[in-house]
Amino acid sequence: MKKTLRFLAGVLGFEKLSKYENEYLHDSNIRSCSYMGFIVVLLEVWMLIRQSYSKILPKYQAGGDLYELFIKYTSKYWLFLLIGLGLMLFCLFYERSKKISKGRFISLLIIGIACVLYTGVLKLETFTQTSEGITPVMAGIMNTMLVTIYVFLFVIGVSIVIYTLFKYYKNKNLVILEHVVIISFTLVCLAFGIFVSYSDFWGGKEIICFLTMVIYVGCLLIYRPYITILILGASFLGFYHILLTYQGGLSFANQEVIISNIARQITSGDTVNYITFFISLTTICFAIYHGRLNEARKSKALEKSAKEDQLTGLYNYNYFTELAKEQIENITDNISDHVFLFIDVHNFKAFNDQRGFEAGDKFLKTLAGYISEIFHDSLYGRQADDHFVVLTKTDGLIEKLNQLNDLVHKYDEEILLCINCGAYHLNSNNEDPRMAIDRARYAAYLIKNRFETVYIEYDKTMSEAYHKRLYVINNIDNAVKNGWIVPFYQPVVWSDTQEVCSCEVLARWMDPVYGQLFPNEFIPVLEEYRLIHKLDKAIFEAACKDLREGMDSGKPVVPVSLNFSRLDFELMDAVEVLDSLATKYQIPKDLIHVEVTESALTDNFGALVEAMDRIKELGYSLWLDDFGSGYSSLNVLKDYQFDVIKIDMRFLSNLESSEKSRTLIDCIIQMANRINMLTLTEGVETPVQANFLKKVGCDRLQGYLFSKPVAKDVLYDRIEKGELVVSDKCL
Repeated sequence: MKKTLRFLAGVLGFEKLSKYENEYLHDSNIRSCSYMGFIVVLLEVWMLIRQSYSKILPKYQAGGDLYELFIKYTSKYWLFLLIGLGLMLFCLFYERSKKISKGRFISLLIIGIACVLYTGVLKLETFTQTSEGITPVMAGIMNTMLVTIYVFLFVIGVSIVIYTLFKYYKNKNLVILEHVVIISFTLVCLAFGIFVSYSDFWGGKEIICFLTMVIYVGCLLIYRPYITILILGASFLGFYHILLTYQGGLSFANQEVIISNIARQITSGDTVNYITFFISLTTICFAIYHGRLNEARKSKALEKSAKEDQLTGLYNYNYFTELAKEQIENITDNISDHVFLFIDVHNFKAFNDQRGFEAGDKFLKTLAGYISEIFHDSLYGRQADDHFVVLTKTDGLIEKLNQLNDLVHKYDEEILLCINCGAYHLNSNNEDPRMAIDRARYAAYLIKNRFETVYIEYDKTMSEAYHKRLYVINNIDNAVKNGWIVPFYQPVVWSDTQEVCSCEVLARWMDPVYGQLFPNEFIPVLEEYRLIHKLDKAIFEAACKDLREGMDSGKPVVPVSLNFSRLDFELMDAVEVLDSLATKYQIPKDLIHVEVTESALTDNFGALVEAMDRIKELGYSLWLDDFGSGYSSLNVLKDYQFDVIKIDMRFLSNLESSEKSRTLIDCIIQMANRINMLTLTEGVETPVQANFLKKVGCDRLQGYLFSKPVAKDVLYDRIEKGELVVSDKCL
């Protein structure tokens, strides 16, 4: 029973609608009214022209008074022309949240005042007069409808004037007046339909005008279904009652014949058709209402997805920046008291890996709840991952952040979680939110993994580094195009002979503005902004080109190892790029080694396994870089087929004094030998380290003890001078 009642309530429009749904339906009616107003204007202009040629001009030429002729034959058309113009302009200039322009203000004010003033000609209007063919009852009904039209013209005019004044001076929408204008227009249309059709009916014509008006109103102005039933029901029943009730008021000679004809026409087939028309029109109105309601709900869902972050329900980054821009422009107090916060979570990746992605998503939802509760009077949203952004005031800021940090810290008793927050103070009402957030983000980056530090402000000392960061982002394409990206080579030697067996290719940025930029100045930035593939592709090609030139010139050639970023496999077909460059420069595949860091292999496992297999199938040597820097090293060795393991340089710290470090290195090398992998230790800086590694069986060494990364010409010069000896085994 309850389901049936809920269903009927929904069909009849008694269900409670959201604010968005109500506004959507209302806005749809506003749009419909603009079309209706335009049509009315066109029709009335056409009728004025038609009346002028068919009635006014002939009678004026016959000696009639032009003023009286216009009043008699065109006043109703001017009336509806004003209504149409007022409605059309009101609806066309309707904007929910924006202040209307001065031109629109003047236009609406003029048309509203004109509607009010025109009601003053009511006394000049030639009302329907009683005559031999028109009874007092008929004349009364006609004149009542006409007065009704004038009254609602006055109401429309006054509503437009008041609404326009409030909208222009207060930027405030008087929604009640919007409804008054629409409802008044509805009643004007129905009154006009009754006025014309009643006259036509007694003249032996069809009631086409009334039927046209109810279609006009019913199909374009869509109200709740129960309101539609009331409006159309009252109109149909009232008009039908008018046609039948006042037959006794007839006074002309053939009264009985006319009454007989009317009774026969209305009570037989036409009555059925009349009722059928009412039912059909009501059904159509119901269908249009529910169609619009479904559109509103779909539109709301789309708008919600465009504004909200799907996981947390907070504003997404794009919509947050839109709102932030508007809010910044409207700040009237001290602008520097407003800050953008970039909130990041220390150790979230470890939490995600150990607890799983579902638990990670649950944490992010909880964190979003914390932020919305603590910063309830501020603007907040989610940028991406575990990154959240807030636009707030500085009052009580540190206390709020400490409160947030305490909640995050207590979330998991086993995994250390806490926040780090970068802040950027606004300087003007013209600040770009994205730029401001990026500065706050840069500040937060500086305290990444400093668990004891929760908050840091962007200041002048960071500005130079930040602008260098922006420079890198904005000029990576120029750097590639103009050859600012150049390869440096760091030799790798055999541990037993210390002869060069290969070189690792490392990127340097020779910039016309900043001079030489080192990898730590541009690689993290390019990775963060997902531009690293542009750099790597340029380095791959430069290295292949250098190899080709060395081979063509007869210089000693050693294999090179190229570093692949995790993002290279996402942002481009890295394997195809490498293989096409090797083919382009005709480089033997045994001269190219592919280095992949251990940390890169923890993400997107399936795709990377496929890429690694392709590298091996194409004949390239595959090296694992930074072995031991992550916690999943043994899994990596199990899942991938590497030729060489590069042992992370951190194992060499305190080697001379740490027995544990020596034991670990020895175990790693023995393990690699047992699974048929060669070993290379990087970061070798002392003879003691080199001798130990040679003793425990490490195959290759790399580090400042042998050479820093150098340019190609310097490398060849050192080889020619005998400072570096190229091993025969690498040729």
